[in-house]
Amino acid sequence: MSEAAARRLVALVGLPGSGKTYVGRQLAERLGRPFVDLDELVESRSGRAPASWLEAEGEPRFREVESEALAEAVATPDAVIATGGGSIIDPLNRWALAEAATVVWLDAADEMLLERLSRSSVSRPLLRTPGSGGPAAALAGLRHAREPFYRAADVHVDAGPPVDAVVAEILERLEELGATQARAAAGGAATSGPSSTRRLFDAIVPRHHPNGPAHARVVIGRDLDAATYRSVLAGASTGEPLVVADARAATALPALIAALPGARRIDVRAGEQMKRLRSVERLLESAASLGLERGDAWIAVGGGTTGDLVGTAASLYHRGAPLVHVPTTWLAQADSSIGGKAAVDLSHAKNAAGAFWPPVAVIADVASLRTLPRARLLHGMAESLKAGLIGDPWLWSLIERRGAAALDTAAPDEAARYAIVERAARLKLGIVERDPYERGERRSLNLGHTLGHALEVESGYALPHGQAVILGLRAVAAIAVARGVAVSGLADRIDALVSSLGYPMHRQFDPVAVRAALGSDKKRVAGRGRWILPVDVGEVREVDDVTEAEVEDALRTITPAGMQTPAGTRTRAAA
Repeated sequence: MSEAAARRLVALVGLPGSGKTYVGRQLAERLGRPFVDLDELVESRSGRAPASWLEAEGEPRFREVESEALAEAVATPDAVIATGGGSIIDPLNRWALAEAATVVWLDAADEMLLERLSRSSVSRPLLRTPGSGGPAAALAGLRHAREPFYRAADVHVDAGPPVDAVVAEILERLEELGATQARAAAGGAATSGPSSTRRLFDAIVPRHHPNGPAHARVVIGRDLDAATYRSVLAGASTGEPLVVADARAATALPALIAALPGARRIDVRAGEQMKRLRSVERLLESAASLGLERGDAWIAVGGGTTGDLVGTAASLYHRGAPLVHVPTTWLAQADSSIGGKAAVDLSHAKNAAGAFWPPVAVIADVASLRTLPRARLLHGMAESLKAGLIGDPWLWSLIERRGAAALDTAAPDEAARYAIVERAARLKLGIVERDPYERGERRSLNLGHTLGHALEVESGYALPHGQAVILGLRAVAAIAVARGVAVSGLADRIDALVSSLGYPMHRQFDPVAVRAALGSDKKRVAGRGRWILPVDVGEVREVDDVTEAEVEDALRTITPAGMQTPAGTRTRAAA
């Protein structure tokens, strides 16, 4: 084993019953290392067993205590750590483990896990869920929720055999991993294994489309290497794929471009102004001239506008070619690359021409965000902030606590940056899985976008999308407060956060043009606009009866004081 690998901790993860404690003790003994059981550490620190915490305080509070214990565990030199089964739900915990440890996933069939758990005296509150199905259904639910985190482990081991056989397998795999790292270091590779290249989230998700594969793979990580890209792209294309890259991303991220297939590549100039049908036609003509076949994948490299442009073209080429997103901006990683909608703009309506065309893979590397200026990061943060307001109070709280540090370009809090991106993407993945074609819950993702899109159209798409969303959020919060549906202080809390992060709070615009754009909104039904109103952090409500007077009042909220724009004028200046 390489010296670097030998110095790393070893962390065992897996579902209840996978044997993390038993295997961990024996593995630590074989390696001559200290053993730390996270559940025991929680109890020794707090005087309460994990089951007691869960039953008395609930899972969110228990996870906070567990995270504190994990921070202590990873500070133990050379330790072998048996984690709690759900400790890696928190992306900050996974980041901490990735920094310090080689992560080993102990996996076994649910039937075997249930049989082991039936003989255990340890209380398992999370397996005592109400409703039909009992422990088997509860365990299946835990597997579905947690496998994206387990699958990102460095080593995957069958935990079914006897403990000594499992330990022997782990030791062998650690030896192989160490040898691989040593060869990479000797060859002068830019990355040297788990200490730099990290998959942190690896999900297999339903694709929800009758054409193409039934499932897609979504990988999010840090400093992903060429081997990771190759493994995710394997099988995505029947022939040589076409890489369509934002020219700025291609210049700023040469290692990423080098990790992708390079025989067919087109660089494009990204931006909302280029997201038009004429640009789609140029891409389709180029693909045809290159002889692309129906099964040859289109790989979109860049931000949201690149993904939309390439996704629309892929959906049309031979009536649907495989699409892979490689998002390189915060906005694209947290939101636009997820969900399978692709569209381009018309003169008077944003995203009005497009299709539902889900990608077969999404590969997001937060390391690419290091190349972006703060303004671009800020626009992406808007979508993460929106996600927290829709349905993730933990995410909203994290942005309140560490959002400013995550936006720092000089010394960024990359752990928080990663966690914010991942939680936003996970929220959207969950909503899309439940409502793939936007017939109900998925419309909540339009929070801030109804008015935000109208502001973008009014500006001739000079207003960045993230800034438009923030203005839209402030406006709909004002409507919710005036209606009495928002909890007390919500609008002030939103304003405090967006102001602290540095978003402009106002903008001068032509209200006549904004109202005209609202009339062309693609979400209108029978002439009635659909609006998503914030009720509380983590709760929103859809309404279709917002009046002209309410819209006027909302627009005043985001217009600079003393600079009300007379109807019919067309001056713009950011406040």
